[in-house]
Amino acid sequence: MLKNKLKERIREIAVKELIDEVRFIDADDLTEDYVGNVSQFKGRQPQDIMKGAKSVILTSVYIGKFVTDTNQDFGRMSRLVLSGYYANIVKPLHPIIELLKSEGYRAEIMDGESDDKTIPLKGAAVKAGLGWIGKNSMLISKKYGSFQALGAIITDADIGEYNEISKNFCGGCDKCIQVCPANAIETPQILTRPKCLSDMFENENVSKDEINSIKLDNYFFECDICQNACTWNQAHIRAPLDTPYGRLYNPSDMNKLVSMEWLSVLDEATYNEKLLPIMIGYQLPFDLFKRNISVIVNQSRK
Repeated sequence: MLKNKLKERIREIAVKELIDEVRFIDADDLTEDYVGNVSQFKGRQPQDIMKGAKSVILTSVYIGKFVTDTNQDFGRMSRLVLSGYYANIVKPLHPIIELLKSEGYRAEIMDGESDDKTIPLKGAAVKAGLGWIGKNSMLISKKYGSFQALGAIITDADIGEYNEISKNFCGGCDKCIQVCPANAIETPQILTRPKCLSDMFENENVSKDEINSIKLDNYFFECDICQNACTWNQAHIRAPLDTPYGRLYNPSDMNKLVSMEWLSVLDEATYNEKLLPIMIGYQLPFDLFKRNISVIVNQSRK
């Protein structure tokens, strides 16, 4: 299949699979211009993962609509969790993989769930012209803010193309750094993961007192606090974009599952049946869930 025809077929599949953006880049090593400190990604360049790789197909799904009620009567999870935690971008890639393999090419899916086994997706997205790396270490664009879930396919099909790289529009703004309640952004563009609430929520070695010392804003699993403060997200918070995947989300149904009245008395059996299935990728153990919820309840009483 000719190169342009193959890319056209891939774009057609992407539309059917509710993917918002598809970009094609070459599989050359991602340089400092895209990923910053290259040494931290040793062994994770495209050709490290697939010998003979020629291209990377970058895909993005907008997740700005995936949010629950933000008042104190409701617990909160991140948009990434509510949107399917990468399943929403990985599952749609399978038909593209099948197309590539049917044409005799090798192809392998990359996703953000297993960082140590995939290419640096945010850096690849910068090279693909999908945005810039903000001070909170998130990919940000004028069109989508930081509300993108990223996926990619490495292939030996030679379909890469040049994409204009976005300027970094963060400027002098540091709202994301200032608002982080755990001070997890010690250096702009670098997240100190062990200090990030998203990691602390999942860490059994973090005590209840340690978490209680941080204002949670009712988050109990993953966290969007730095993103909620970002200037480029404010329009999306007020009025999320109307996208095909976003139309599948029913906030009323989700709000019923995260009311604090219900979460505070939830037993393990009901938790496993009702809430755990939402947590695709990493499923928060019940004892850590109860620890996190008890902190929210305690903070709400102050």
